[in-house]
Amino acid sequence: MRNRLELLRDEVDRLIFELHPENCAYFISHLYGVQRFCCLLALRRGLDADIAAACGLLHDIYQVTAGTIEEHALKGAVVAEEILRATALYSDDEISIITAAISNHSKKKKVHEPYDEVLKDGDVLDHCLCNPGFPVIEKEAARYEKLLIEFGCSFV
Repeated sequence: MRNRLELLRDEVDRLIFELHPENCAYFISHLYGVQRFCCLLALRRGLDADIAAACGLLHDIYQVTAGTIEEHALKGAVVAEEILRATALYSDDEISIITAAISNHSKKKKVHEPYDEVLKDGDVLDHCLCNPGFPVIEKEAARYEKLLIEFGCSFV
């Protein structure tokens, strides 16, 4: 039997392959990468990994559906809510947590609620570890350094 995260992935995959067949590898890599980092961070911080995974999977959904990153966090929260309600897989409270995290995930220098922080941190980890040879962007550097310390790594 398939669980709700797998069913949500099916919907996200459908959108990616339908709207971006030429660039599907980028979206799959990033969304699934952030989803996995969110799971790890949620487990480490005593949060629900399933909810964190949904946050990660849907965090850039507006970029998928609209093809732009302009205001993608706020607009993405609206699209994510539509998807979550259409699938009927998540409760109203869970949808509120997920959409709040998505709407705040671009505000990397501010601190918000625990799931918001998990999503921001998962996004930063994916950005920084997707190609560790690239320099860390300034707005993510402090958060990345804290994450490396959290995991007992040295900041390079």
